[in-house]
Amino acid sequence: MGEFDDLDDMPSKGKRTSFGGSKIKWETVLPIVVVIVVVLLIVFQTNIFATGLGLFTGSKSMTLLVIGSPTQEFRSVLGDAENRDLIQHIRFSDAQTLEHNPYERIKDFDIIILDQSLQTDKSISRSLGEAITRYVRNGGKLIVVGNSGIERPGDISVLGWKATFGDIVPVGCEPIQRGIPSCQRGFQIQATIHAAREDHPIMYGILRVPALESAGYLYTETFNVPIYGTEIAYVKDEVTGNVYTGIVEKQTMFGGKVLYFNYNPGLSNAIFVNTLQYLR
Repeated sequence: MGEFDDLDDMPSKGKRTSFGGSKIKWETVLPIVVVIVVVLLIVFQTNIFATGLGLFTGSKSMTLLVIGSPTQEFRSVLGDAENRDLIQHIRFSDAQTLEHNPYERIKDFDIIILDQSLQTDKSISRSLGEAITRYVRNGGKLIVVGNSGIERPGDISVLGWKATFGDIVPVGCEPIQRGIPSCQRGFQIQATIHAAREDHPIMYGILRVPALESAGYLYTETFNVPIYGTEIAYVKDEVTGNVYTGIVEKQTMFGGKVLYFNYNPGLSNAIFVNTLQYLR
């Protein structure tokens, strides 16, 4: 017997498996398999192939959690019978109700809307803020309206979103003239909404609201907040000519999205329907 006749029985550094006469070394293949699995997880988390087509989500209707007290116009849009194909269930809650074990109480909703427009109390507790931040970082979708969530109960040291939500909210709160923070000083304006990005799904087919100048203006509250995300739409005060951001977006690594509305979302059913279709 030659010294190489029993080569396959000799010990080797890596286990091999034979398929059709070919030898596979598993310590070489395993890292490749791990990379493929990770890529597939990212694809499904971020719905890369579903943008605008709904290939993974299809026509799925969604569950919404509304924290706060929205305007009547926004409630009407949320309750519009024509939107029932998009919204399966809506739960309205105040922030205090979600204090106990908050993450478990919010994690299964498809979209969370933080809208305290009709409340004087704009506070969110640290624990609920951390739960919402975790929800977004895990792929959840959050909509923030106006200056909702800028305070913390019983803590005068917190004003703005950063202390409670970290960096997920795509706008900021900075001191402006006479030391009044930008997220605290609202402006009641006669406005028009304009697309800042005409190619964005939220503004698809919408260049201006109202679409016709003869339709007049929209009455809303807005804030002069700095942008830390991607601007999708802007708001113009038709009396003063001042321009404010309208809709801003920020995305997280695993598919989470935060949309900030700097006006009453109930003023345009079409924009909000586009928003729901974009987020699902």
